[in-house]
Amino acid sequence: MAFRKLSPANRKIQLVSLIDLIFILLIFFIITSVLIKLVRGESQLYIPTPKNEPGEAQILIQILDEDRYLWIDHTAIDTLNSHTYKLLGKVSHAQKASILLEKMSFDSTGFFERIESLKKESALHPHKAFFVLIRCPEDKPYYYATNIIEHFLGLPNLEYGCLEGSIDDVLAKGKINVHRNTIQIDFD
Repeated sequence: MAFRKLSPANRKIQLVSLIDLIFILLIFFIITSVLIKLVRGESQLYIPTPKNEPGEAQILIQILDEDRYLWIDHTAIDTLNSHTYKLLGKVSHAQKASILLEKMSFDSTGFFERIESLKKESALHPHKAFFVLIRCPEDKPYYYATNIIEHFLGLPNLEYGCLEGSIDDVLAKGKINVHRNTIQIDFD
């Protein structure tokens, strides 16, 4: 079999395929850099959802509507006890819930002031762990919850979890119990 010898005139680089290759690589690097930025942005906004089992939270944030939030923390038990002592006799679950709803609800200004004080307390006590449970009703956009979570980013000793549900679920079922210095709410 006879092979042809290439003359120096036939040894040219094919520029058309080289330009195509450069454009393909350029598109590849642009797309991957954009996707990496998206993944990094989403990884900062980690929204864990607790399992459906009993747990503890130092702070419960219930989103009531776009400008009202229920904030239940360690001061809620004192508030509840001071108002139930004024009521004579046994206090029902509905009365406990209405007291908490009335006394521990805040507008957005008061709510974000509470978040700032929590951030300061978290910075003052770096070895103390804080857990915040955020509940967002199904009919509200989830950005209400993500707006709250964005305030907690960068705090290493503060963890949070998100559940869906409204305060009406708690009020209808009447699953609020008080045991000494703990408020127990069942979200079934």
